[in-house]
Amino acid sequence: MKHLLKTLGLAVVVMAAAACTDRVETQTGYGEILARVDSSPKVSLKDVASNDNIYTISGMTLPSSDNFSLEIISAADNSKQEWATITEFGSEKRYFAEGEYTLKVAHGDATLEGYDITPYFSGEERFSVAARKVTEAVVPAYIGHSLVVVECTKNFNDYFTSAEFKVSTLAGSEFDIELPMTKNLFIRPQQFAIDCKAVKQTGEEITLPKQIFTEVNPQTRYTVKFDVAQAGGATIEISLNDDVVGNVNIDNELNDDALPE
Repeated sequence: MKHLLKTLGLAVVVMAAAACTDRVETQTGYGEILARVDSSPKVSLKDVASNDNIYTISGMTLPSSDNFSLEIISAADNSKQEWATITEFGSEKRYFAEGEYTLKVAHGDATLEGYDITPYFSGEERFSVAARKVTEAVVPAYIGHSLVVVECTKNFNDYFTSAEFKVSTLAGSEFDIELPMTKNLFIRPQQFAIDCKAVKQTGEEITLPKQIFTEVNPQTRYTVKFDVAQAGGATIEISLNDDVVGNVNIDNELNDDALPE
């Protein structure tokens, strides 16, 4: 199974002012923190089996950097401060006692599922604040959703006159699939299933066994492919990221002209 590590080039840069202000100098042991989020214009999923090791998501708009939420947690006492957006945090100067901190950023709703939604992004990084010193931390933010793609081979399309696919998730969502897929389907990680009904050229409708996929990870693209193989009869072959995960034998009542080459 291919796990495609999906990274968004988002970075949070935290700086304590080098040329300290009068206010910082009056607070021994404190540093000023400035925060901003930089986002890359390219969102990619890493595909361990592809030649270039990259799959680029098309048609997705990145969230505005300033709209990421921000949370800073002190390692000394586990206290935390939160801001709804980076813009709110940067609306005035912020001072923190020297020491270790964890900075977390997030954007979106991790519970949402659907076509072409803005996926959930999050990331965190540990950094140190030094009194009256410049401290910089870069926090990558990653997509928390999984991407599901359904495909059919030419053999499958030649064998059946039509087919209906439905993706269901552990959260209870159901999505009808229109092939070829032109929209991104983002789901919550953990588990998803695919149902398929297909009509043979004889007019007979068959229902394939439900395909259930577990251990579904975030930042990962899952491609489920349906194929028809010939071995003295027709067999539907189902693969996940090019690894065969199931075979379904079906009665072959078609004449030779109706079979895929």
